[in-house]
Amino acid sequence: MIPAELAEHWRGTLPPVGAEVPEGWSWGTPGGPECDYDRACDPSVSEATPFGGFGWVEVQGQPVLVLDSEIHTWFEADEADSGGGILVRSSADGADEDPGSVPVQSWHTVGSDVISLSDGRLYMFDSAYNGAADPEQIQAFDGVAVIELGAGHWRVDFATNRDAVDFVRFRPSEARRGGAAAQP
Repeated sequence: MIPAELAEHWRGTLPPVGAEVPEGWSWGTPGGPECDYDRACDPSVSEATPFGGFGWVEVQGQPVLVLDSEIHTWFEADEADSGGGILVRSSADGADEDPGSVPVQSWHTVGSDVISLSDGRLYMFDSAYNGAADPEQIQAFDGVAVIELGAGHWRVDFATNRDAVDFVRFRPSEARRGGAAAQP
């Protein structure tokens, strides 16, 4: 999940701009440059959950949210609670996919906890593909989801319920210098 204003800088499995590329290199090849997809797949950036996980990588000095695993994921806007919303990630049929099924004490942050959006949108697409400023130009296999949160700073919380359904919650946040979130 990448802020719209950073999406054109995501290179997927392409080498970084200006990188020295050895003959025969492709992503994942030892001794070559590390591409964005390699960084997204690095297990050190993720907090594991039963069917996936969450983590952060930087693009242009800004945090980008990595959702581990290819599981069914959708966004539910929360208009009644000052904007924001919740991503639901479930691989179990019949699982309780209600964010209310998560005990309050289960919500937590992983690493950086604020995403700053000047454009107000997040793009969600397979990290193996290169990004673009226009979501219609991103050739991701499963397409691109455009999540409209609005311009500002967004606190990001994570939780997993008893049915192993993952949730990612976005809430408005005041940001202090250095990118830390001011706690409500």
